[in-house]
Amino acid sequence: MKYFEIEGKTAEEAVANFLSENNIPKDFITYETLEAGSKGFLGFGGKNALVKIKFNDVEFFKRKGRLVLSELLERAGFHEITIETKFRHPDVIYNIISPDSKLLIGKNAQMLDAMQFLLNRMVGWDDNEGTFIVDVEDYRDRVVEQLKDKAIKLAKTVRRTGKPIKMAPMVTMVRKEIHIALKQIKGISTVSKGEGHLKEILIVPERKGGAPRDGGRRPFRPRNDNRDNNNSTPEAPKEDAEGTQED
Repeated sequence: MKYFEIEGKTAEEAVANFLSENNIPKDFITYETLEAGSKGFLGFGGKNALVKIKFNDVEFFKRKGRLVLSELLERAGFHEITIETKFRHPDVIYNIISPDSKLLIGKNAQMLDAMQFLLNRMVGWDDNEGTFIVDVEDYRDRVVEQLKDKAIKLAKTVRRTGKPIKMAPMVTMVRKEIHIALKQIKGISTVSKGEGHLKEILIVPERKGGAPRDGGRRPFRPRNDNRDNNNSTPEAPKEDAEGTQED
């Protein structure tokens, strides 16, 4: 929900100008008049009205995104479609039901990702932490569940062997799900590595104190060296890697 304070000669004019300038249907706003306008006397001393507008931007962009996606699909030749709209804070998900689901997904979900990229660029849901996610018959959810199951098995292997295991690069949305799922596994932690949209997930074993074996500060163990009796203070160990970090 967003709020705006708008001025106009009258409250009705202020609201009408706001809707026209932003191309927003009246269904998505409510308003209250903070200050009523006055005409003044003989054209002097007039005062504009001040209106506070409450704009339901989430519902507006949900509808707008659905219309744009439907138009994209029709222009691409997909006519037998149904679009389910879901809200999974902070994202809006459009799940397409179609007999041409395999074509819409494409090899390695390339078609699906292309539609999602175009939709976000065309609608321009600015100043928002969420994004539009395009799915086909819950394909993305199925893939995420498969990756979560795989990650849990790998985490148990890491805990048993004490050796880190690296998972293939994946997008932010999937990485977050993996990080959350693996928090339930004791004795391991996860680190995202790489740059850009695609990053790897490294599953690492933890020491008994809780710190990962490949990162963080190593515990200090003074040397017992009888060759030197000058009682000099040993140097503190250097930090050799970044601590664990989740997306």
